[in-house]
Formats: sequence, C-alpha cells, structure tokens
Amino acid sequence: MALTVYRDTMTGELFLPFQDANAGGETYGAGRYLEVQPIEDGRLLIDFNYAYNPYCAYNAEWACPLPPASTGIRYEAQLAAAEVQ
Repeated sequence: MALTVYRDTMTGELFLPFQDANAGGETYGAGRYLEVQPIEDGRLLIDFNYAYNPYCAYNAEWACPLPPASTGIRYEAQLAAAEVQ
C-alpha cells in the first residue's frame, strides 16, 4: 500500500487525505484527513487515532480536496478505545 503525503510549502506541515473502508458508513464518504508527524530517523508517524472529517462534511459552504485514488485503504482505520478511570 502506498500513501500520498502532501507538504505545505509555506509551513512545512504534512497532510494525508485518505479514504478507508469506513468511508460512507461510519465516516464521511469522501474520506478523512490526518496531520502526519515526522520522527527523528526520517520516517513519518501516521497515527489514525487523530484522523478527522474535513470541514465540508459538516458545512456545504466548504470545498475540500478529495483524497487521491492511490490513498484508498482497504481496511477500516478505526480509533483505538481506552477505558479512563
């Protein structure tokens, strides 16, 4: 599987738009977004627990970029659940 990560040319921040098997069911049909974090050894930390629906999922006035077909994930990227005491 290959994921396409985009870098903001002004800020250097990394962005991953993706669509997984939850799209159109439990999550927004066009896909979700994720901010990616570089780690010290040159790799990227991709934590799907921080995935979020784009603004256009909540407001038709927003125009959101669609994830490219290459970032289609065949699996459900579900949040990990933890019990807080």
